[in-house]
Amino acid sequence: MYSFNFLYTMYITKTISSYIFYIYQLRFSFNHDPIFYRSYHIFMDVCGVVSEESLQENLLLILEVLNVFLAFGYVQLSTTDKLQPHIQSTPVLTSINRQPTQDIASRVFGIETKTTPIPATDRPVIASSVQKDKRKNELYVDVIEKITSVINADGSVSRLEVSGAMKVKNFLFGSPQVKVILNNNIIVQRNSRIKAYGDNVQLDNCVFHESAKVDNVDTPSILTICPQIGEFTLMSYSVSGESSITSPFHFVSSVQPLEHSRDVMVCLRIKNMFPVTSVNLRLKFGVPQSVSNISQHLDSSEQTATLEKTDSTILWKLKSLAPHTESVAQFRLISQSGALNREDVGPLRMEFEISGHLLSGMKIKTVKIVNQEQTTPQKWLRYITVSDSFLVKLV
Repeated sequence: MYSFNFLYTMYITKTISSYIFYIYQLRFSFNHDPIFYRSYHIFMDVCGVVSEESLQENLLLILEVLNVFLAFGYVQLSTTDKLQPHIQSTPVLTSINRQPTQDIASRVFGIETKTTPIPATDRPVIASSVQKDKRKNELYVDVIEKITSVINADGSVSRLEVSGAMKVKNFLFGSPQVKVILNNNIIVQRNSRIKAYGDNVQLDNCVFHESAKVDNVDTPSILTICPQIGEFTLMSYSVSGESSITSPFHFVSSVQPLEHSRDVMVCLRIKNMFPVTSVNLRLKFGVPQSVSNISQHLDSSEQTATLEKTDSTILWKLKSLAPHTESVAQFRLISQSGALNREDVGPLRMEFEISGHLLSGMKIKTVKIVNQEQTTPQKWLRYITVSDSFLVKLV
């Protein structure tokens, strides 16, 4: 872990390229240290995107920010709105190479790896006076849930957890008060292992941003904030157990050796239990190294399956799976060097993306912006669900 004294010393003594490299490393470290966390988001606010290219293009701006942000290794001004009056440089907008695993929002809408212009949520908060006049009066609220699950070969669920975060990015003029109104059936089960059945949204724990005023921490329904300029996590929470959430997919699998053959037949059946369409599904499972080829039967022309010999896996891709529908795939594993062992097949790891639905049942009823005297602000709300670690045992 880099200390800020070390970072500041390097800032004074090291070369520009080394300095850019260490700033870029903040994207790996900011979750573990509150100061790195704050600095990372300040760089994101002033540059729009934290990447090597954007930091190189905005080097003078970064140095100007750090001259105000740090003094002999100690933090002075740590919020974007306090830094903004001291910044004179204009940010340089850069295009970015989006990877499917790096940008959740892009993956939800099926955007493949390519160079795209900076979207609205990635543009810098600090801007020139001309850009400030053109800046839209907007507020973005994203609720992102990541699912961790382990499903047994018989289809039963042995582990099911959700970690969620409500992220806010503020482009509002002035400093208006914002009220985020949630569904009124949320219950935080603090220090309790027993969960009640019912229609309530039961959270294992819930952490709010230090600036948020909560009507009731045990049954939160109204979050009141005067949001700082830039991006921050308003609320983070976790949910676990089938009494609180249900598995988004149902699996049936079969791995059987073929009579009078050294080959093995693998049959996979997946059903989407979500009320909305799942997109960009990737199902990958291991096979014995002696598998030299496969024959396959897929129930849709939009599906593909390939044998990846470098890591001895089969990758099954589905562009989408409609609500409450299922898909079936059959794979014959062909061996040229001895009989295959069915115990060597699997496990299956799955990636998927959902837009417009949350597994926990969390909902935002409305977002109210009060004391807004200028133009009518625009509010953008998104629900995003993705897989974090989704494993299915095949045998």
